[in-house]
Amino acid sequence: MKSQILIGASEFMAALSVRAQEAKESLYVQAMTFEGDAAGEELIHLMLQSPARDKRLIIDSFSKAVVSDHFVFGLKYLRDPNFKGEVKNTYRLLAKAEANGIKVKFVNPTGPLMLRYPLRNHKKMMVVDGRYSYLGGINFSDHNFEWHDMMLEMEDLSIGKAIRADFLTTWNGSNQSLKENLKGHQLFFLNGVRSKSLYEEFFDILRQAQSKITVISPYVSEPLLPVLQSIAESGVEVSIISPKENNKGLFFDYLLSQSNKGFFKLFHHPGMFHLKAILIDSDKLVFGSSNYDLISYHFEQEVVMITEDRAIVNEFANRVLDPMTKASVEYQPGTVKATKAKAIMKGLKGFCQLTSNAVLKPKS
Repeated sequence: MKSQILIGASEFMAALSVRAQEAKESLYVQAMTFEGDAAGEELIHLMLQSPARDKRLIIDSFSKAVVSDHFVFGLKYLRDPNFKGEVKNTYRLLAKAEANGIKVKFVNPTGPLMLRYPLRNHKKMMVVDGRYSYLGGINFSDHNFEWHDMMLEMEDLSIGKAIRADFLTTWNGSNQSLKENLKGHQLFFLNGVRSKSLYEEFFDILRQAQSKITVISPYVSEPLLPVLQSIAESGVEVSIISPKENNKGLFFDYLLSQSNKGFFKLFHHPGMFHLKAILIDSDKLVFGSSNYDLISYHFEQEVVMITEDRAIVNEFANRVLDPMTKASVEYQPGTVKATKAKAIMKGLKGFCQLTSNAVLKPKS
C-alpha cells in the first residue's frame, strides 16, 4: 500500500485536488462540518473541477444548526451581518454544487426540538475512484483549517472498497456498525449506541500494549480513561498530549483532575489542535475521526483505523508525534481538583447513558 500523512489543511487539500483532477469514475467526500467560508469555497471549487462522473458530498445536519461554533438560530445571526452572510453562503455554495452535477446530502436530521442533536455523523473521509482514500480529522471550515490536524492518504483497493461501501450505506440512509479486517489493517465503522461490542474489541487491542501508549486528542474522557488506567496498572507507560488552548475548556480541566491520579503523563501542546491518534508500542497506529470521548462512544458515527503498516507508523512518529512531543510541556500534577469539571462530566455521563439507552435511538 502506498500512503502519505498530510499535515494541515494545505497539504491535505493539495493532495485531494491532485486525485480529484485524476478521477474518472467517482469522487465521494464526507465531513461533519461544511461552511460557506474560504474552506467551503475551496472544496466546492475542487469538486467542480474534477472530471469524475459521480461526485457526491455528505454533510452532517450539524452544519444546518451550527456555523462557526454558533447556533444558526440565535442572536448572532440577527446581530452579525458577517455571520449571516456565511450562513447564506453555505447554502449558496451547495446550490451551486448541485446545479453543476454534484449530489449533496445532509444526513442525521436533528428532529423536532433538536431532540436528535447528539446523534451526529462525525466521520471525515473521502474516496476517489475506490482507489485513493482519506481518513482523519479535518472538516471544511476556516477554523478547522487553522487547527493542527492530519489526514492520511492511502492507495489501496481493499481500503477504498470498504470506505466507499460505508459512504454509500450512509448515503442510502443507514449508519452501520462494522469491523473490517484487512491485510495489516482494521477498520471500525462505529455507530454510537449500537457499537458497544465493537468498542470493546477496540479497547482489547489497546490492552495488548506491552510498554507504551501515547494518546493525542483534544477531548479525552471516559470510556477511554478507565481503560488506560487499567492498562497503566499492568505496567504500561501512558501519555496523553492535549491542547493548551482547548476550545472546550471542560475537557482541559477534567484532564487536569484525572492526571492527579498518576496513571498517565499529561503534556500540553501550544495552541489548539484537532488531531486524534493513538500510538501503541511504536508498532500500531490508531487514527480517524473519534475523539475517544463520551459523545463519540454513546452517540456519534465514527471511523477508526488501526494499522501496523511500518511505513505509516514511522512517518507518523517522525512527522507528527516527535514534533508535537518536542513542542509540548509536561503538566506537573498538583492540587488542582477541578471539582466543577468533574461534576459536569459526571452529569454528562449520566445524560449520555440515559438518552442513548432509552430516549435517542438511531434510525439504523
